[in-house]
Amino acid sequence: MLPPRAILAAVLAIFAASTAAASGNQDTVVFAAWNVRNYALKPSPDPAARTPTPPKSPQSVAAVVTTLVALKPDILGLTEIGSRADLADLQRRLTQNGLNLPHRTWVDGADKQRHVALLSRFPLTRVRHETRATILAGGLPRRIQRGILDCTVKVRPDFPLRVLGVHFKSRRIVPDFDQAEFRRGESLLVRRRVEQILTDEPATPLLVFGDFNDTKNSPVVTGVLGRPGAPDALTALRLADRQGDQWTYHWAETDEYSRVDFVMISRALRPLVHRSGTRLHRAKDWRISSDHRPLVVTLQLPKATVRK
Repeated sequence: MLPPRAILAAVLAIFAASTAAASGNQDTVVFAAWNVRNYALKPSPDPAARTPTPPKSPQSVAAVVTTLVALKPDILGLTEIGSRADLADLQRRLTQNGLNLPHRTWVDGADKQRHVALLSRFPLTRVRHETRATILAGGLPRRIQRGILDCTVKVRPDFPLRVLGVHFKSRRIVPDFDQAEFRRGESLLVRRRVEQILTDEPATPLLVFGDFNDTKNSPVVTGVLGRPGAPDALTALRLADRQGDQWTYHWAETDEYSRVDFVMISRALRPLVHRSGTRLHRAKDWRISSDHRPLVVTLQLPKATVRK
């Protein structure tokens, strides 16, 4: 048994660490983005779905939790989350396994099966999701499917991180409109929001994450990035795993490996990217958890501003 002084010292150390975390007193922040492939514990109740999505298997749920606990993100951007209850379930499981991300937000788009969401160790402020915008596709205005997540993460009082999250239309062919045309419309909506943010406040630390369902040189991805060299242009981080592979998604139907998930950053964030902590996660059993792989970005925070 430990002596009383040792127990007291351990308790004080834990209290000091938790106090520092709550006040945002830290040097780095780990951001992770991941399409967790239909994280839903019950079949989809959406009557419009041709084939309701089956619940995620216990093995797959456990693999998602194990992976995220290993990554230890401070901020976690998610796509293909089911209901609000499913997000709360994942949050609870992470907490039980030592990863406490107490703050959350969830976007209620037109797609009732798959949603964009965010979990954070830091408080969320100014939540401004876009869920009602429409896109002209197939000659008709159609509501954006998963919306645009938009919130500010209060990492520190002097460092608010603005985060946008997206999940664009899949490449599966639908009879009513051109799926590529729809994604292009979604990308233009995001680009307009980026321009508005960076026109109003050019020094905003802005991060955009998500499943774009398109590749690097497509009009969809370049449309969100903007004109190279412009003040409001974004940079797509070129992430790779420890073996140098850059694919993020495996489409089983065509046996195709591609990079369709991205993290993009504004000019203000570029010097803060900690290269040694920025990567694609590689795991031997990655297929159990999802058909996508997690993206991990570590930010080296600027020295805290001292208020006199």
